[in-house]
Amino acid sequence: MTNYLINEISPYLLQHAHNPVNWFPWGEEALAKAKAEDKPIFLSIGYAACHWCHVMAHESFEDEETAKFMNDHFVNIKVDREERPDIDGIYMQAVIAMTGSGGWPMSVFLTPKLKPFYAGTYFPPVRRFNMPAFKDILNGLANAWKNDRSEVEKTGIQVGDHLQTQVKNQSKDFLAPEHLDAIAKAMQESYDWNYGGWGDAPKFPQAMALEFLLHHSIAGKNDEYLKLIDHCLQTMSRGGMYDVVGGGFARYSTDHLWRVPHYEN
Repeated sequence: MTNYLINEISPYLLQHAHNPVNWFPWGEEALAKAKAEDKPIFLSIGYAACHWCHVMAHESFEDEETAKFMNDHFVNIKVDREERPDIDGIYMQAVIAMTGSGGWPMSVFLTPKLKPFYAGTYFPPVRRFNMPAFKDILNGLANAWKNDRSEVEKTGIQVGDHLQTQVKNQSKDFLAPEHLDAIAKAMQESYDWNYGGWGDAPKFPQAMALEFLLHHSIAGKNDEYLKLIDHCLQTMSRGGMYDVVGGGFARYSTDHLWRVPHYEN
């Protein structure tokens, strides 16, 4: 059994080419099918090294019963975020706007006009850890599309308008040097000088934060932030996060001490 991903070149998409879910790649064929059949779109975005992407695939996308319901009620599109960062960026904003956080696998339900009306990340096959079951979400959204279409479309329009407003505001608001100084100062004040990094467990290496502070330090000829960067890298390298054989760091630490790395399958 194969689906429409079989002719793709992305390793991530090819991993799903034999799912019973009738996956489509992002493209005109899938979008036209959603409009012609008047079906909502289930958009799943992930990448090859994403642990929870593989977990959800095994639990739900390889399940015959779940796949049949998805095929009957939705047009299902699978996207590799490393191949299409543009699509990932757009719908990640929607996920964050609707849920307050983001991540992968990204799970977004769209109208045929590509308006997001429900979103999340990983959903388990049964209700657990205060997360709804994926089957219950599918059933509830399919029922809403059939019996409460106006409310679904209203939500999609509201989310779309919100995202457009954000884009317009971002294009107008340029960061002045004093804004960058304030950001750097705030990052410094919230830095964990005991164990390095920011936040509690699970603890992620904040590569973009360190890069920002590095550029800001060089531009301002201020080595104050270089001490922070050095401290952060030193504390990470002394823990279990660092691969002493092959080099590099694990994706994140499951504790706040950088001792227990999270291993991707």
